Formats: sequence, C-alpha cells, structure tokens
Amino acid sequence: MKKFKLSLLLLICTTFLLAACGSGGNDAASGEEGKLDAPSKFLRIGSGPMGSGWFPITTVMAEVYMDNFSGVNASQIEGGSTANLRSLDVGDVEIALNYTSDFADAIKGEGSFDNKIDTVSAVGSLYPVYQTIATLEKNEDINSIEDIVDKHIFLGPKDGGGPVAFWRMMAEYGIDEKTIEKAGGKISYGSYNDGASMMADGNVEVFLGGGAPAIPSLQEIEMTNQVKVLPIDQDKLESISKKGLGISFDSIPAGTYKGQDEDIPTYTMVTMLTAHNDLDEEYVYNLTKVFWENMDSFEAQIPERAKHFTLDTVLDGIDPETLHPGAKKYYEEQGVLN
Repeated sequence: MKKFKLSLLLLICTTFLLAACGSGGNDAASGEEGKLDAPSKFLRIGSGPMGSGWFPITTVMAEVYMDNFSGVNASQIEGGSTANLRSLDVGDVEIALNYTSDFADAIKGEGSFDNKIDTVSAVGSLYPVYQTIATLEKNEDINSIEDIVDKHIFLGPKDGGGPVAFWRMMAEYGIDEKTIEKAGGKISYGSYNDGASMMADGNVEVFLGGGAPAIPSLQEIEMTNQVKVLPIDQDKLESISKKGLGISFDSIPAGTYKGQDEDIPTYTMVTMLTAHNDLDEEYVYNLTKVFWENMDSFEAQIPERAKHFTLDTVLDGIDPETLHPGAKKYYEEQGVLN
C-alpha cells in the first residue's frame, strides 16, 4: 500500500513537472504575454538598397513587428521594386515594398515580367514617390531632359522600379537606350549612395532617384554640392498619366533642396506593401493591423514619409480584387471597403 501511494505521488509530481515544462514551451512558442502569434519566427521584408527611401521604412517595420509579434525575427532584404516581386514569387521574402505600376505589370506578365506572377497579393498603398532626375548646379549645360542624352546617367538599382518608369517617361520624349548610346551617353546602375557619391565626384552627371519628395542621398550631396532638379514637361506628364501604367505626376515642392525656389513638375509612382499569397489570412490581417495601428513609430522616425501614410489613400493604384484576404478583412473592418 505504501509503495502504491509512493508511486502515485511520483506520478502526480511527474505530471506537474511535465505540465510546467509544456507550459514554458508554449510560452516560448507563442511568446510573451500580450503579443501576437506568428506562424514562423522569421519575417523577411523586401526593401530597397541602403540610401533609398525604402530602407528606413522597412527598418521601422522590422522594429514594430518584432515588438508586436512573439519570437519574430524580422529582417530587411535589400532589393528593388521588380526584384522584390520576384523574391516574393520564389519565397525569398514574405512581404515587400514595390511600386503599384510594377505590381500591375507582374500580375499581368507585362513590362519587366515575361510571365505572370500569380503568387503575390496587395496589402496596401503607402505614399506617392516623386521621381527626381537631378544633376549638379555647376553642370551648366544640363537644364532639361533633352540635355541628358549624351551624359552619364545613374538609374539606381537595376531591378528597381525606377529604371522601368524612367524609360517609360523617356519614351514620351522619344528617348531610349539606343538614343543615349548613339549620342555618346552611358547608363549605370547601383545603390543610391554609390550613385550620389559618383555624381559628387563627377563620375556621373545625371542621377535618378525616388523620394517623398526628398531623396536622402541627394540631401547628402547638397551638403557640399548644390543640386539641380530637371523639370518634366507638363504635356509629357499628362500624356503618360493617361496610359494606365501606374504613373502620375505632381510637383517637387519649392525648398525641397537648397536653392530650389520653385515647385518642379515631375512624374510620380506609388509605393505599396505586398505579401505572398500563401501567408496565413489571420497573420496578414495582424501584419496589416499592426502596421496601421503603430503610426506613431513611423511618424517619429520617418516623418516626411509617414505623413502620407493614411487609410484614405490605402487603395490608390490598387485593384481591391488583388488584396490579400487578410488585408481585405482589416480594411472592411475599418470601413475602407464596403
């Protein structure tokens, strides 16, 4: 009888120990109290290169997601608009930034995409990106788009959305790569920081970048060299905006760069957030919710971009039918979608 009682006592103690261990394991898996669960501890975010306007956005995103999801290690993967869509397609990232114009091309198999990509869904539009074609003020022979054809032009990341939109904009002027090569010009690609350094050193004469509206790497240049932004002709802007390419137009406000006394017309695109179709609906719902409900973090760290983040424009350039079900659920709750 004593042996039976002793065995029963040992069994009860063992059960409590296993329960305690199991509880601790669950806490580690589902994480700290009050935090959301995630299906994976890794969240890879397709970003832009260092020096781009996208990199600081994804820096804040990574911080916000790690603060709100239990055990999640969020990381940024340098890329570009078209590269990020391809990375989503093959599963190298779970969510990514890209342009609405490239997203539209990807799901149709147009533009830079030879085949349709049917593995990606929209999460929402974030802000307009002002495409800036600039040179240095001291380059007195460069004052218009027509002046750049025989120059060394830097277009940013080769797999970014910037070059795609640039060539579409140049088509309105009858300019393509052959035009530039024939005139003795040259095209280079790379990170925005490298391009800015090349222009400051005189190795590149024309720089393309996107900002909201200021471009960080251009702001660094103007500490030692005054920047000159080239205007896009209004008739060309109105023409391209009617072609359904996801390209519109606006003006870079006066004072964006030193010595810029007037608004300068240019073409714009919209930065959006995209997710892989296979991500769990509840997970994408929570990713969307956490993003929009932590605007204070974005406003504190990237105020110039965050001031454009609003649910009022979250569907700009996006067909609601392309939304991920998780994002769609959140927008329905917020009254964005009926």
